[in-house]
Amino acid sequence: MAKWRPDWRLLMETAPHLEVEAKGGFVYLIADSHLGDARSPVEDFLPMLERLDDAALVVFMGDLFKVWLALPKFWDDQTRALLAGFERLRAGGAPIWFVVGNREYFLPEDPGTAARRGLPFDRIVHQAAVMEWAGRRYGLTHGDLVNREDSQYLKWRRLSRSWPMEAAFRALPGPLARRIAAGLERSLANTNQQIKIAYPLHELQAFAAEAMEGLDGYFIGHFHRDEEIRPPWSVEEDGGPVLRIVPDWFGTRKVLRLDREGGAEVLAFS
Repeated sequence: MAKWRPDWRLLMETAPHLEVEAKGGFVYLIADSHLGDARSPVEDFLPMLERLDDAALVVFMGDLFKVWLALPKFWDDQTRALLAGFERLRAGGAPIWFVVGNREYFLPEDPGTAARRGLPFDRIVHQAAVMEWAGRRYGLTHGDLVNREDSQYLKWRRLSRSWPMEAAFRALPGPLARRIAAGLERSLANTNQQIKIAYPLHELQAFAAEAMEGLDGYFIGHFHRDEEIRPPWSVEEDGGPVLRIVPDWFGTRKVLRLDREGGAEVLAFS
């Protein structure tokens, strides 16, 4: 397979622009929960969802489960319990957008197919999108495409999202498919250790320089940090656009709340 490196200027030029309905409330962004891991049970996650009763929108920034094959034949009881929690959130009036991470597979492109599969997501973002909220424009992506030095992962991501791969998994029994997917993730995690261990600040700065032009900010997950990075062309000391890494639920039990004035606040849940 030919080497592929994301062109972020092009990706943002072609990214869908998704408008949040004009109403009160907040936008909540939740990243990297890795549910199904013993350190991140679904039972801890569901009460947090019930407390988002003032949400105008909830955005899940990817890596929802430790590994998630998003075809109904592969769902277990934990998955069904979580999706029911999402449905209750939507029933309260909050749309849900899902940004696909590196641990999600076989999510459909369009909301209609998602609804037929029982996936309670109003929008599904596979690479990047622009969120229009309260007169501002914010970029959204999971973050696994940011480090362009990790060529082995980029190659794997393209292969694992292909139709032949989905067709092969559809033919497998659910428990076997989940075990294979978990094994593949472990194998991938053990490759390119030097690249994965080092925090790719240079790549994040390059991403900010390319992807953020014309935006009021950008939100990513993936890196399990709570950090702001200012693009090099931004000269404002305070209040200018920043690349914001949304803190991971897995390690911090935190979410990010965005108000209508552009203010971002980190909320901790116990």
